[in-house]
Amino acid sequence: MTATRKHLKAAVSILLALLLALTFVTFPSQAFALGLNATSITVTKGYGVTLKVNDGSSATWSSSDTSVASVSSKGKVVGKSVGTAVITANVGGTLLTCNVKVVGGKLSLSSKSVELEKDEVKYVTVRAKGSHGIKATSGDKSIVTAAWVKPWKNDDIRLKLTAKGSGSTTVKISMTKYPDVYTTIKVTVKGNDAVLLTSQTSVTTMVDSQASVVIYSDVNNMVDYSFADNTIAKLTEGTWKDGYCTLGITGLKAGSTTLTLTRRDNPAVKKQIAVTVSGSGYYTVCTTPPQKQANGDSILKWTDSKTLMTKYMLVPANYDIAKANSAVAADSKVYEYYTVYDVKPAKTASTDTISEFSATVDGKAVIRYVLLPASPDTPTYNTVVADYTGTVEYWKVYNKSPESKKFRSTDIVKSWTTTVNYKAVTRYILLPLNYTEEKLNEIIAADSGVSLGGYYSVSETRPALKASNDKIIEFTAYINGISKTCFVLAPANYDEAKVNDAIAAYRGYFDTWVVYTVKPVSQVPTDIVQSWKKIVDGKQVTRYMLLPLGYDEAKFKEYMNKDLGTSSSAYYTITTSYPVLLTATDQVWMWYNAKQGTTKYMLLPEKYDVLKRNDLVNKDTGVYEYYTIYSTRPTAKASDDVILTPQYNGGVVYMLVPKDWDQNKVNQGLAGLLVS
Repeated sequence: MTATRKHLKAAVSILLALLLALTFVTFPSQAFALGLNATSITVTKGYGVTLKVNDGSSATWSSSDTSVASVSSKGKVVGKSVGTAVITANVGGTLLTCNVKVVGGKLSLSSKSVELEKDEVKYVTVRAKGSHGIKATSGDKSIVTAAWVKPWKNDDIRLKLTAKGSGSTTVKISMTKYPDVYTTIKVTVKGNDAVLLTSQTSVTTMVDSQASVVIYSDVNNMVDYSFADNTIAKLTEGTWKDGYCTLGITGLKAGSTTLTLTRRDNPAVKKQIAVTVSGSGYYTVCTTPPQKQANGDSILKWTDSKTLMTKYMLVPANYDIAKANSAVAADSKVYEYYTVYDVKPAKTASTDTISEFSATVDGKAVIRYVLLPASPDTPTYNTVVADYTGTVEYWKVYNKSPESKKFRSTDIVKSWTTTVNYKAVTRYILLPLNYTEEKLNEIIAADSGVSLGGYYSVSETRPALKASNDKIIEFTAYINGISKTCFVLAPANYDEAKVNDAIAAYRGYFDTWVVYTVKPVSQVPTDIVQSWKKIVDGKQVTRYMLLPLGYDEAKFKEYMNKDLGTSSSAYYTITTSYPVLLTATDQVWMWYNAKQGTTKYMLLPEKYDVLKRNDLVNKDTGVYEYYTIYSTRPTAKASDDVILTPQYNGGVVYMLVPKDWDQNKVNQGLAGLLVS
């Protein structure tokens, strides 16, 4: 080989070596992006996670809320309390952030699913980070029980699972301090095969009638029962003998449901029976007149207040009115005040109460229920209970004379007149022969709400003055068609509205253009009640005035301002400019009148009448809104709209709702009748 060829070969070798070296050199296509190894993390309280800058640069670390999460100079984030914070790394003026969520705890299990034989025991290790306050709850203790095995080992503790009966359930492990932190174990306990048989798979019966089904179980008293709808039928379990038992299925109302039988020791073994109840029995609401079943039967008839449909109910002789009331209420979904039911009624307002009393029906002791408003009238309740039970008590006040229910011929019945819902009513009380007049007077005074012979009480003879400067106001009343002069005793600086209250209560009606402290009841459907607020003896009170349709607004304001003693802007007055507040707690209601293209305002006191406000807004706009209470029957927006008619303040109010209405919104609308 010549020297030239040797030199050429060496040059080629060097070139190949250089090319091979270049293949291991990378050239970035763009600059390396600066950032953190995470932009969001979840940290358990008391534990930490370390953040790093991805290119290894040093940084200055800070936390937006050190009470939630702290960060060390090396980027270690430690959870301090439940919440969120932002961790910031300052790298030469460049700020890098990471969102941190601190949770109260974290639970993990050595096993999420466990299978056991009956009476077998197994253990699951639970790791609890953040809190050792944990509890275990078995979904069905007849299948498995759960108990802790202490002591703790760091964050680990063992849970002992003991099989009790065959079936499947769930054991829930949760943190007591953080209920939203939990996990579950599915537990299946295997068992022997269980035998469960039924004589039939379907039964048909009538309301208040009973059908029978015979069942067999290879273990006595080991069957549970449940209806898909327990308002349609109820079950009576007979006596078990040699594995056999007869079940009685009684119809409650017309309809269909399913009875499910389950072996208690092996819930996987089930049987189902289809139950059909005919609506031809007693206490069933229907839209056509039912056929009588016995000579003493009666057919009740009424008009449904919601649908305005005529309804019927067949009842036996000496029927239970409480049971009939419950059937009507369940059908209409409306429960009335001072009405006796055999089941707990649904409340109309959140402030309602449900009173219970004992009674005897068909020789059996039963509990009956009465729905009462927030401030119930006790004598009315006493009368309802007495009518149902047929008995009265000494010293209780009633709205009906207890003359026919005396215990002894020497018993005495006393009566007096008081005011209920702004109307004069007669009260009665049954007294023993040796009653004390002082105790009677105390009861009468408490019921009347005034001191006997005191101010603002009506008498038919001229009363004696309690002070030399007292006033006696005379007025004329017609009693049984006879004109009579009556008197009201008042102090020197008396409140004319209270005098008007006493006169209206005695006469039994309210006059127009007169100021009252109680809301007047209209004598004519078109009458209007207006109200306003004022301060009396350091307290804010409501005043009322009954006005005819088309009343003179200027005249009304003159009367109102005379009572207020000021010419300031009145409450419940609609204006097109923002009103001046009378007190710091006043409110301003604002809406838009689309027809007039104008924003409207209404000045309201701190505690205002929502019903009155809604009526005035409707009067201004001519529009009825859903879930809003009105005193007049609203016009439906759609053909399938529904108009509810709840009771309020002794009368009926109205609420327009869509076909598939939201009951929560209905309840909120009713509960908000009085803003406090």
